[in-house]
Amino acid sequence: METLNILKKDDLWLGLILGVFGPVAGFLIFYLIKFLPLGQPLAAYLDLFKDNSFLVPKIMSLSLLVNGITFYLYTHYRKDETSRGILVATLIYAIVIIVFKLK
Repeated sequence: METLNILKKDDLWLGLILGVFGPVAGFLIFYLIKFLPLGQPLAAYLDLFKDNSFLVPKIMSLSLLVNGITFYLYTHYRKDETSRGILVATLIYAIVIIVFKLK
């Protein structure tokens, strides 16, 4: 029950943590929707990105949708500091995506 109370706090660090781990969850959700039904193991999914580096920014961009949803929910409930942390993490991810695209 204490875990749910932590998510109700209005804290910049909570937003940063949610903003960093949200896209990781999105990455895994994409695997569950797109590749698991095809019988692909997670290792094969990860190897796909080693061989095709052009896919990395595309999947990262899709993974950021989780941050968009989380950001919307926290702004809707007026948790402005947490929203700010999510936004900062999203902007850092955006910079990383741009760097990958420019390679």
